[in-house]
Amino acid sequence: MTSERTQSVKLGLMLSNRGPVLGYASARELVELGVRAEESGFFDSVWSGDAFLVNPRLDAINLLSAVAARTHRVMLGPACMGSFTQRGALDLAYSWASLDQLAGGRSVMVACVGGGSPQSWARESGAAGISTLNRREVMWERIALLRKLWQDDDVTFTGVYHQVDGVTIEPKPLRSPYPIWAATNITRLSSGTAEGKLPTKTLATVGTLCDGWMTHSVTPDRFSEAWARIEAAAANAGKDPAALDNCLCMNVCVHEDAQAALDESVTFLKAYYGIEFTRERTRAWTLHGPPTAIAEGLAALNDSAVKRVALRITANDQSAQLERLIGEVLPLLPQHGSR
Repeated sequence: MTSERTQSVKLGLMLSNRGPVLGYASARELVELGVRAEESGFFDSVWSGDAFLVNPRLDAINLLSAVAARTHRVMLGPACMGSFTQRGALDLAYSWASLDQLAGGRSVMVACVGGGSPQSWARESGAAGISTLNRREVMWERIALLRKLWQDDDVTFTGVYHQVDGVTIEPKPLRSPYPIWAATNITRLSSGTAEGKLPTKTLATVGTLCDGWMTHSVTPDRFSEAWARIEAAAANAGKDPAALDNCLCMNVCVHEDAQAALDESVTFLKAYYGIEFTRERTRAWTLHGPPTAIAEGLAALNDSAVKRVALRITANDQSAQLERLIGEVLPLLPQHGSR
């Protein structure tokens, strides 16, 4: 059983938009999963993965726009925008602002540099005309550019990687200033471990430049340690640390046999990323097993700095797993026990 405390961490569902490519979910089925998440009342947000050429998938902007048109309450965002530096900056600003209009101001941008194996990452960068050596610098600069484009008219911007002269993007997102987060990780997704030294410089940049942070593959304690660095940087920059938001991405697989759930997750993630994670690496970022065990894992996040968690189902039968979460797992959380 979960402890008698309030579940303060907000729950989100991550749509596995590799589904149409890998054959376990159609585009329409993914939209329906997002709608079902909102209708259940348990989920506060719906997310979609994103990439350009690495691990092909349904486009995140199109998918989230479709979900936006069918929902009214949940926040929508990428987890994370892996194509952030590969898309044209002006096209990205225009397309995402239009998505926010469809969502009635419910979206948030989460910038990142993308991922995948070193070889696939290099191929994608080459095809997009971006050096693997400066993708992170391009990301930071583009965040600054998008802030101006989404707030001001007749924008002139002269950076190292972006030059804009007298450009106006309309319509703009409905909120101003518009929230832009960054997703960074303590270790590369393709590494064999979830441990690593805190990237203090990167965390400081997040706190200074961004409105939120997303990550995965960290323990709640490690997350809290990193978040304290981000908050400190925000305070030093004259920002209110309490206004920042965050999200921890986790995998989830419900099964009475915990080992079977872990095995299914290993198989799913190998197909999803083209990387064979060890069982230990998979365990580090996957809630797996019977409903009580998963509920206890979610409840444990309340003792950390995590504000939101985005759950990605690591099983091919996405709909059945979502129904098990809604019917068997989430009602065990303290604030939902009376449902």
